[in-house]
Amino acid sequence: MRRSAVRTRVIPCLMLLLMVSASADASQVRNAELGYALTLPEGFTDFPAARSQKDVVDAWSETAPASANGALVLLVARMHGVLPREALRQEDVPANTQVVGFKWKGFDVSGLKTLTTQAGQPVFVLVAQVPLRKEAVQLSVAGPADQEARGQSIMEATLASLEGETNWLTSAERSGRLGRAAGLWIGIAVALIAVLAWRKRRAQSA
Repeated sequence: MRRSAVRTRVIPCLMLLLMVSASADASQVRNAELGYALTLPEGFTDFPAARSQKDVVDAWSETAPASANGALVLLVARMHGVLPREALRQEDVPANTQVVGFKWKGFDVSGLKTLTTQAGQPVFVLVAQVPLRKEAVQLSVAGPADQEARGQSIMEATLASLEGETNWLTSAERSGRLGRAAGLWIGIAVALIAVLAWRKRRAQSA
């Protein structure tokens, strides 16, 4: 009887662990082609219709919108190239768009914020450009203008969860490369000086 009681307690516990594990796995998104993974914000679900848009590779929307004006939408779009370290300039974007900055893995990455209207309703669009090694992507959050603060928080949290190799070097890596380059040039200079000294001594002894 005691063994049976233990088993009846263990089985529900195992089922609960499996359910929690499955829920956790469902919130993890991976894209092997572009080489990134991210944690999907709570309350977001797959949004297949948005993938019909050009270059959109992943899309999700809120299942229960917090605003009566509509749901927030989260998109990942490919950029067909890698990003340079130079930040976007305000003069390079449309007048109704503002250049903003975001943090990703310790890097300052360029972003955009647009306030516009859709079907007569004011909406916001936030975009962050992520410098992945294989190909840069744009992470976008958009929705009703009254949800802009939530959209900002969702963008920051999603960026914080986004993993992937980058073609950018950290400050430490850049310093290391500069140090190695300087060491190489110093070594070449020393070698040249040694050759010149040897030639001079040989000429004097001749």
